[in-house]
Amino acid sequence: MELARGEKKNEGFSLMELAVVIAIMAILVGVLAPAYLRYVEKARRQIDDSAAGEILHAAENVVFSGSFQLDNGDVLVTFDASGINVMQGDVGNALKWSLEQDFGDLSEIVPRSKLRKTQVYSVQIQADPNGSSTGTPKIVGSWSGTDD
Repeated sequence: MELARGEKKNEGFSLMELAVVIAIMAILVGVLAPAYLRYVEKARRQIDDSAAGEILHAAENVVFSGSFQLDNGDVLVTFDASGINVMQGDVGNALKWSLEQDFGDLSEIVPRSKLRKTQVYSVQIQADPNGSSTGTPKIVGSWSGTDD
């Protein structure tokens, strides 16, 4: 049967052509998926570090307001898989209020990256680095453990 001018023979793809396309797609997914997962994990870690920075900033604002007397070594805030936990007392109440303004419900704010879910971020008071008892203390935040 001869086709008229402009008409095309209506044939689908062969099984071999489909198999080649599927194989190429599988190779691409195999190569690109790990890179994508690393990218997503890096983004989650940056989100966690940003939240930790906001927590540290709020603690500095409350402590340096001058309204509270704190001791060297006091842990003001922890941030871990159970959420953001604030110390008890007047400074804790002020800090909790400040953090709730930034984050909302503190128990719902948890680390998102796999590494940070197993660590604890804590903010604590350190005495004046110059050794003066009347000097300004340092507010230090750090993640427990080491980064992989």
